[in-house]
Amino acid sequence: MMAKSQGKKLSGARRFIRMLALLLICLCAFVAGAWWLAKQKAAHQGAQWKRTTLERLAGLSFTNEEIRREIDELKTGLNRGWTHDHVLLMTNGEYIIYASRHGRNSGFDHLFLGHGSDGRWLYSSYHFCNSMTMLNSDDDPGSITEFVKRYSAREFDGKSDECLQRTWDGTFSRMDRTNVNRDE
Repeated sequence: MMAKSQGKKLSGARRFIRMLALLLICLCAFVAGAWWLAKQKAAHQGAQWKRTTLERLAGLSFTNEEIRREIDELKTGLNRGWTHDHVLLMTNGEYIIYASRHGRNSGFDHLFLGHGSDGRWLYSSYHFCNSMTMLNSDDDPGSITEFVKRYSAREFDGKSDECLQRTWDGTFSRMDRTNVNRDE
């Protein structure tokens, strides 16, 4: 009789273990599905932001009153540093009209899009922080080429989804950014 009751206990324990394993598998599947859906949503948001931002940037140039005002403020020192709301000014006079999104707040990776005064379209996944605030503590880049090197930017056609690719792995230290050789 004792053997029968031990067999029933083992059978009940095995059933419990199987149910627990099944619940863990279901939980893992649910978490994986939720993660995948979140990544898909973030990719869609990134593509949508990119599309509207590139259209807006394509319409801006030095002839735009707001851009001209920002460049003038940067040149005259009215705005401390080398960054403004829409413009980054290099020490050689080149500038980049830009927009950026901070990944932690927007649901997708960090993304910088810019149109240089030299005609190049640039993108970067570098972590610039909200409103590019940390750039003013860095040395001003001497040129757009130096900016590209320092902040892991890449050139693209100004239209394609290529700009949604990662350019920065997060390993540069502050020292690495400020000690880039100037190419003036």
